[in-house]
Amino acid sequence: MKSVLKSKTFGNILSDGSFNFLSLPSYSSQKELHCKNLDLNNHPVWTGKRPKEQTEISLFVGKFTKSL
Repeated sequence: MKSVLKSKTFGNILSDGSFNFLSLPSYSSQKELHCKNLDLNNHPVWTGKRPKEQTEISLFVGKFTKSL
C-alpha cells in the first residue's frame, strides 16, 4: 500500500492587508477548518474593492488606535 502525504496551506488575510499562513495535512484539514478556495490575485484586500462597511470599520479602527 502506497502512502502519500501532502500538505495544504491555509491562511488568514485581515482587512489591514496583513496575513498569516499555516501548513496542515490535506486529508482532514479542509473538513475541520471549513475552508474556502480564494483567488488571491483578485482578493478584495489587494484590489481595493472591499465592501464599504469593511472600509469604514478599518478607518474607525485606524483613528481609534491613533487617538490612544
